[in-house]
Amino acid sequence: MRAVQIEKYGAAADVLSFREDLPVPEITADEVLIELHASSINPVDCAARAGYGKKIFSRMWGELPQILGRDASGVIAKVGSNVNGFKPGDEVYAAAHIGCNAEYVAVDTSHLALKPANLSHTQAACIPFVALTTWTALVENVGLNADTAAGKKILIPRAAGGVGSFAVQLMKAWGAHVVGLCSGGNTEFVRSLGADEVIDYTQTDFSTVLKDFDCAFDTVGRASDFEVTESRIAGASGENFDEKLMSVLKRDGNAAYVTVCSPKMVLTDRYGLDEGQERAQQIYAQRAAEQAKLGRKYYWSFCNPSGENLQQITPLLEQGKIKPQIDRVFTIEDMVAAHEYCETKGAQGKIAIQIRSNQQTETVAEVK
Repeated sequence: MRAVQIEKYGAAADVLSFREDLPVPEITADEVLIELHASSINPVDCAARAGYGKKIFSRMWGELPQILGRDASGVIAKVGSNVNGFKPGDEVYAAAHIGCNAEYVAVDTSHLALKPANLSHTQAACIPFVALTTWTALVENVGLNADTAAGKKILIPRAAGGVGSFAVQLMKAWGAHVVGLCSGGNTEFVRSLGADEVIDYTQTDFSTVLKDFDCAFDTVGRASDFEVTESRIAGASGENFDEKLMSVLKRDGNAAYVTVCSPKMVLTDRYGLDEGQERAQQIYAQRAAEQAKLGRKYYWSFCNPSGENLQQITPLLEQGKIKPQIDRVFTIEDMVAAHEYCETKGAQGKIAIQIRSNQQTETVAEVK
């Protein structure tokens, strides 16, 4: 099969290798084989390619070489002997653990859902990872849903990105009051997603004008968590973005801060799995306790690739309450350019990857 793999960590142009001779994956009794039509690029793909989180990811995914890619949309080619509810020919989408930068991927059925009927494969492939990252953070951790989100004040930084643009739409679909943070060039885009208020963080210190929020969804993280010096990891000095986000939350009002940018990966890369995870737990416990004293909840969140949750998201897509936001479409042969564009952090929404060589490349206008 055709695929893009890495045999070492590094810059996109140095380590991404387009191959046409890789074996089609074998499936277990609980898996299906998906013939992929499309995938997408997420910042975590670029980070993993560069070596971020390699000690945890190598335990989860195995050692190099690896085929990266978390998003899948395609047609089931084969099902395992224990599979019920799916059959060959079904159009499906999923957030797989790895392996979606290829023509075929093996996916456990627990991660799988039928593709929304109104979306193309290119559109559908831009949903699973960002949707389930958002769902895990705001629904499973914070407890927001169609019944509890209405009227809540939600702050979403990087609102123009993949996760941010999905989160804005999900919270608005459920009746929340949403404030999005972004740079000046993205304000109209974020406003078009339905945000009630958009703040250009390059011009305005949002922490001086916002207050009494119920939730802050951090997709940026604490700068010191990604520094290499011992002092910065052990205890950040100076003002940090997460602290600014927490400063706008209600006190003693059961408000919640949730981040998808914890220092866990950095710490395990630096100190090894056991010591790194122990240090991470200590930091988490300290920060959670600090917020508990203020009557707030504090969460580190990691994507749960649940097919059951994806099935709950599908109706919102089919009803048009959430729409895929696609900035650019690349072919699988252009994976280096796709990674390099992702690393500019300038994309509005998602970067799609078309995989099927025998189908006409969809333009951004067509997939929108």
